[in-house]
Amino acid sequence: MENVMDGKTFCPAAAFEMLTGLTRTLQIVNQASWLETFQALWISAFHLVQRAKDPVAGPIPYTESRLSMLLSMVPLSIRPLLKEENHASINVGTSPSRKQSFMTCLQSLTQFVSLLDPPQPVVSAANDAATKASMVVMDFKKENTNMIVPQNYSTKAVGNLLHLVVESCIARDLIDTSAYFWPGYVVPCMVPEDFDMMPIDECPWSNFMQGAPLTKSLQSVLMAIPAPSVTELKKLNHLALHGSEEERSAAPKILCGASLKLGWNIQEHVVHIAVKLLSPQISLTSPVIGDANHYLSHLHMLASLLSCLSCHTVIHILALYGMIPEVVAALMPLCEAFGSFPPPSTNQSNAIEEVSAYSVFSFAFLFLLRLCKFHGPDKEPHPYICGAPARPDLKLDFLLLMRDSRIRNNCTTSMKNYLNNVVDLFQELRCHSVHVDMFPKLHAWYFENQAYLAPGILCNCNPNRMHHVSNKILIFVCRNMNKGKWPISGSGSSCSTITSTSSSTSSTSIGSASGSPWSIYEDEYQNTPLYPAWELLEAVPRVLEAILTACARGQISSCDLTTGLRDLVEFFPASIAAIICYYKAEITRGEWESVPLNGIDWPSPEDCLNSFGLEVKEVLESVGVHIESWSPHDAPPMLPLPLAAFLSLTITFKLDKNSEYTRVVTGQAIANYATISPWPVTSAIGALWARKAPRWHDFLVFLGVRSCFTNDKDAITQLLQSCIKSFLGPSSGDSNYMTSTRGVVGLLGESVCNSRAMGPGFLFLHTCHVFHAPYYFSEVILKLVVEWACKLADERSNRGSTKLKFGQPSLAIAISAVRQVAMLGTSLLCMAGRSPLVRVLFEDTLPIFLLSKREERCKPMTSICNILEGYALSYLLFFSTAMMWGVRTESAPDKSGSSKMSPHVITSHLDFITRVLEGTIELRCDPAMWKAHVSSFVGLIIRFSPGWVLGTKLDVLKQLSSTLRGWQECDLALSLLELGGTRAIEDALELL
Repeated sequence: MENVMDGKTFCPAAAFEMLTGLTRTLQIVNQASWLETFQALWISAFHLVQRAKDPVAGPIPYTESRLSMLLSMVPLSIRPLLKEENHASINVGTSPSRKQSFMTCLQSLTQFVSLLDPPQPVVSAANDAATKASMVVMDFKKENTNMIVPQNYSTKAVGNLLHLVVESCIARDLIDTSAYFWPGYVVPCMVPEDFDMMPIDECPWSNFMQGAPLTKSLQSVLMAIPAPSVTELKKLNHLALHGSEEERSAAPKILCGASLKLGWNIQEHVVHIAVKLLSPQISLTSPVIGDANHYLSHLHMLASLLSCLSCHTVIHILALYGMIPEVVAALMPLCEAFGSFPPPSTNQSNAIEEVSAYSVFSFAFLFLLRLCKFHGPDKEPHPYICGAPARPDLKLDFLLLMRDSRIRNNCTTSMKNYLNNVVDLFQELRCHSVHVDMFPKLHAWYFENQAYLAPGILCNCNPNRMHHVSNKILIFVCRNMNKGKWPISGSGSSCSTITSTSSSTSSTSIGSASGSPWSIYEDEYQNTPLYPAWELLEAVPRVLEAILTACARGQISSCDLTTGLRDLVEFFPASIAAIICYYKAEITRGEWESVPLNGIDWPSPEDCLNSFGLEVKEVLESVGVHIESWSPHDAPPMLPLPLAAFLSLTITFKLDKNSEYTRVVTGQAIANYATISPWPVTSAIGALWARKAPRWHDFLVFLGVRSCFTNDKDAITQLLQSCIKSFLGPSSGDSNYMTSTRGVVGLLGESVCNSRAMGPGFLFLHTCHVFHAPYYFSEVILKLVVEWACKLADERSNRGSTKLKFGQPSLAIAISAVRQVAMLGTSLLCMAGRSPLVRVLFEDTLPIFLLSKREERCKPMTSICNILEGYALSYLLFFSTAMMWGVRTESAPDKSGSSKMSPHVITSHLDFITRVLEGTIELRCDPAMWKAHVSSFVGLIIRFSPGWVLGTKLDVLKQLSSTLRGWQECDLALSLLELGGTRAIEDALELL
């Protein structure tokens, strides 16, 4: 769950769908009861909520999105599991049903008192849920027992997270209101007679539904209280499209307020209505862009909706429901349309509170940037940013392909099952394919950015027009500079111009008029540059090149440069995208000289630079990672000019709510630079921002910690070793064996609010996305799992037995520990690289490991060591496949076809085993390890996922069964042939 909630990760599918499959898989491979499985699921979700206020998770705590995981995603993920049992005619015998196990699990959660403490934003909601249950219980007692209630008795009760969980389960028909009568569920409290309580019927939503005017006060109340049902959402949707101008602006704010963030019982409906509103009045048969003028009638609604959807918490909630591809597809026509509209006819401010084509374009465009990860340096800049190439996140083309794949495969069916009582919103969303080339302006900008060029430099537009727009922007940027600092060199032209030649860093110059440039500015350029947004974006890189060149030559000061760019961003917020991309391209090229952060020309981090480095080192050492010590630097740090200019610009931004949507994009870009930069650059960025935003200090220290794992493979190895060691605890011979903390608590740490006391696993969860060497990471995981298996074997050998004797308790314990190590290795592998890294493990890492000569050990290898290593390999491969693609317990053919019978990695590995058994491939590993691996791997498939056998070639089954029979594994060989179906019946009879 923590990995799903990671800020860098967007779910390719709805989180509840992923949880359903993962829960089903873990229940099978762990051989756990459904009671134990449901308990583990709920406890994990409670832990996730309790970590919501962790300062290292980011500048803004994601309390609401983590509560959505607990109160929306988990109930939605459990619903299919309970329905499976109802629809399947399974004789469960004496074991309790899933429904009974689920209800028993909910009742047992009362014992986890420390996990049920509600976060501050939902204390009132928890108390309301408990009070509601108390009222139902009291009314029942009055009607059926004639109980006399004391006058000072109140039904008001104190609630916790369990009360919210029960309400969510009741809303989704997982349980009924009989849960209110569970022992200890309702604990009424005695209150004074004059205690003031608001009557239930005074709910502001009732007034809204009765037609009360949508005043500012009512709007504020509705934004703070979730809607009670879908009926209210329908009315908000109607007002957003057909109401008055004020109602169109207010309805999206109400919809995306508490109803979206805290309305867990109807959250999926709110999400889909909000996404649908991004594409107003577009029929199924209309083209993607259509008549762009229809957007103007929804200008205020779209501006209000985009400002609400683009906040941190809402983006995470959209990702949890797997709606990022749909949002991206809806934003693209908005960007294309509003970026092409002519500018306002009057010279007015285009700040956040103003509604214009500029503001809507800036909202939509920067929202698109955040979702598609345009904001980071994706290549290795030379020579200042020397990290490995970043792992590509969800790019625009990938998101569109994902959306088109969903349409073709009808992947929205599962979500439709949850929208039983409302109009099928999916059918009202546009279901045709969307491609980038449908939007010419966005297409040009996107692919120039992908080519790591400054957008606009190579655009196919009228050069004279672009020069005119560039000059107008240049005058606007330089308007507040002192006259003596105006960057003028020579004379001769009739007006200030930007001329371009082939050179990159010295191609752009700023000419001057033969007369006074200030009179030109005052007469001709007194208005702001009002042009369509796409034209401004195309011209901004030329302006940046001009003023950056002027700054490098000493024509303008760094302060004037920063002030001018800040004015440009305040006037046209979307220009920050062009600024980021231009600086990214220039830093990548590495042709600019470095400048010192000395506090004179550029801001200096000298006062907290060394202490920042010591804090980073302290965090690393607390999780068992030791790297080369950083020595204090006497000289000020040096940064390339574009990076210094960009960093200086970022620290001038305000930290208020109104500037969040531009500050977040900028913050993500500077965080990426800090993560992949060498230490002097990282420390300078972190120290400067820590001084500007002290409340984000721990998060900024975390950026410094992440940079170590980007550039240091040895640090990755140490962190992984520390994860395994903290999970298993010290060896039995260690003096701290009985008192040490192990398991999940040892892995994640006992305190999640103190960054100095975190566990190595918690650090891994927040840094694994910056590991950029998949082959190395897969190799390290495999070697560590095998090494720990051998270490466990050595511990058993030290007790005096060097031979394998089944039935001994110590052997069973060793095998169980090997299984735990392999399961942990699987979790680390899947979280860091998901299915691509699992394929690397099967197709590259494992064959190389088996075909290469092992390094000599100081201690001779025992038979137990070889056998446990074989078990470790089997567990790691099987669990990795099960986690990514699930297990198939049905041994009968699937009506949907053989494509779902067996993952490709399984069939390819079984083919590899067959070629080894036939003598085609010669291994260099110990025969005992190979034999243990083959027999245990086949045994795991037969026991937990027999359906995978159906996708295996018959020749492979024959060779495997023949080999197993030769190894005296006759039962295993017969089971393998039986699962092969009728095609293998002759071989099965021959074996019998």
